[in-house]
Amino acid sequence: MKGNYWRRNWRQRRNMNSDQPTINDRYRTMLILWFAIAMSVVLWLVFIQFIPATNPANLKLGFLLICLGLVPMSSSFLVKQVLLGRAIERQDAMLVQRAYVTAWALCEAAALLGLLAYFLAASPKYYVAFAIGSAGILLHFPQKKDLLAASGQEF
Repeated sequence: MKGNYWRRNWRQRRNMNSDQPTINDRYRTMLILWFAIAMSVVLWLVFIQFIPATNPANLKLGFLLICLGLVPMSSSFLVKQVLLGRAIERQDAMLVQRAYVTAWALCEAAALLGLLAYFLAASPKYYVAFAIGSAGILLHFPQKKDLLAASGQEF
């Protein structure tokens, strides 16, 4: 009788240690990725403080690059909603992580356009594009409810 109990208990433990990450593991990964992308934007701002722009000021090009930063940031919300809808429809929590990473990358592109505005056009308003990109990243803070909805669990 005792041997049978130990075998059954061992099988349950083996099934609990599957290779599939839990919702908490996925959420923790998304938080780490969000923090890393947010800090990369901050590091670019620090980078700009130490390296001066050598090109002559071109206000039109700088303004154009800053305005172009609105396009990826605003499209990130649409892309994220479409991918989250697909993740919930397919009940795939991995698609939730892809939706967030795609949205963060688009917002990071807005900040990269600010970096270009500083180095290519020597624009004094480069920080506006950084503010646009940073606001987008902050607005896309990972939500655990999206993971729960995609895995079919209640929140």
